[in-house]
Amino acid sequence: MICTASSSTNARAIGDEVRKQLKQKAARTPIGVEGGEEGWWVLLDFGDVIVHIFQHDARQYYAIDETWADAQVVEESEAA
Repeated sequence: MICTASSSTNARAIGDEVRKQLKQKAARTPIGVEGGEEGWWVLLDFGDVIVHIFQHDARQYYAIDETWADAQVVEESEAA
């Protein structure tokens, strides 16, 4: 999952909420977290799911969308 946050505070809040919801609804906790202090790019690694939370400038700089542009899109019903 790739998303954009409006600020470092927003990026950290999104990351916290993703962790909270996955723990409550799927009993999942991340095996790794990077960038939580700075909030420029927060990465949550759940093993089979990776969550990237970028501030706008970081998303443009790393252009991760281009890296995954040719990846197969999996609909929720297929992944479940």
